Amino acid sequence: MKERLLCGITALALVCYGCADQESVGLSSAAASSGSAVVLTARLDTLVGNPNDPDALLSMTRIYADLSAAANAGPNGVFIDFLTQKAPLDECVTENGSLITYDNCSVSNGTIDGTLSSSGDDIDFDLSIGVLGTGGTGSLTVHMYRGITLTETSLTGSLTYDTIIEGVDQYPDGLSFTIHADYVDIILDDVQCPLSGALRVEQVIPGESTGTIEAVFGPSCGDVRISE
Repeated sequence: MKERLLCGITALALVCYGCADQESVGLSSAAASSGSAVVLTARLDTLVGNPNDPDALLSMTRIYADLSAAANAGPNGVFIDFLTQKAPLDECVTENGSLITYDNCSVSNGTIDGTLSSSGDDIDFDLSIGVLGTGGTGSLTVHMYRGITLTETSLTGSLTYDTIIEGVDQYPDGLSFTIHADYVDIILDDVQCPLSGALRVEQVIPGESTGTIEAVFGPSCGDVRISE
């Protein structure tokens, strides 16, 4: 069983989300991943207006990779290339008022099924994402659910990802785990960078381990304090 490792430190670091030189300047990878997850989550509202938006769909899957990296929980190399190839989804997406349905949408090396619904600032997800592993080896199945409340200046709510891995090297076949993220009173600036609030990420492997890491943001864009 792959053991879960947490950054066993508390650090305050200036994080340039998405910058290529994050590692070279010695920033905490957990801090960088947490900040990136918040920025990408704040972009999900574009799916409400355009459920076919390939950039928003790419953000949706990259959130999982960031949360997985923050929790040090999962198969980033398997999932990270999902949706890198943007494809039109017009024929598999339907809208019925505030309900958006994805019906076996083929995107890059995987598929999306399920629903996204909105009411005012609230967005709810119930999506199943099936992914072939890098090079077509193995598979990853992710059930994404729960919801967020998102405005131009704030983000709250939670997202949960139930994951099953099959046929991927270095992971037991049929390994299942859950990544749960709570977005707590996060205030955003005009480029969706968190200025305050917190992101709590919990990873659970049934019968094996449970752990939580927390990123506290602010007072300036890029300030992140990481603790267990």
